[in-house]
Amino acid sequence: MARPGTSGAGASALAQYRAQWRAGRPRRLLVRLALSAAAFTVVAWAWSWQAGLAAAAVVALADTLQRWRVHSPAAAWRKGARGERATARRLRSLELAGYAVLHDRRLPRSKANLDHLVIGRAGVIVIDSKQWHRNTRISGRHGQLWIGRRPADALVKAAAFEARRVAELLRAAGWTVPVTPVVAVHGARLPRWGTLTVSGVTLLRAGRVCGWILRRPARLEAGQVAALGVAAERLFPSYS
Repeated sequence: MARPGTSGAGASALAQYRAQWRAGRPRRLLVRLALSAAAFTVVAWAWSWQAGLAAAAVVALADTLQRWRVHSPAAAWRKGARGERATARRLRSLELAGYAVLHDRRLPRSKANLDHLVIGRAGVIVIDSKQWHRNTRISGRHGQLWIGRRPADALVKAAAFEARRVAELLRAAGWTVPVTPVVAVHGARLPRWGTLTVSGVTLLRAGRVCGWILRRPARLEAGQVAALGVAAERLFPSYS
């Protein structure tokens, strides 16, 4: 059961992970059977059939655990769902402060989804959760910012698109409000102070997102926030 303030967070990513995990099950079982049979044959020949059975069981268990951890691309979806839920827990404080917070929402006429949509006095913030390895390096090379081995521009392109699309759909519904794209990063060592902005998208440590939002200047009244939250619920339906 989802915790309060995290309802729906990571639902689509988790569904993708489960679907891809199920799709690869037949091949994994065949490989596991072959490994277990090989372990049984070698150990039984060298010692006894009882030792062979024990070795086969150990190999099967080790293979199961290893593939669960690194199965790709399903592992990426699993990590994505974990990051979204962690961000959702942090955003709970904004809900208590009167913000409307929606998780894992469909973006009409697009294959993209919105990890988190925050609506408050500062306007609308589209938050994309990222779970990066703790050793991910952020560096400048060849006149460009790089995150790990990829250009930063490429990693924020989706967040920028989602924010533009949200602004378009809200405008079509009669709401002309600022929509700000943010990437909430888990794991990687982003700056503890200040902000990192790439192509108009702000990248922040996940733990700093709420404070950054609360410090932004107010542009909407409380009544507008409530009405806009209701409109967003309708325009961007939930996956769950």
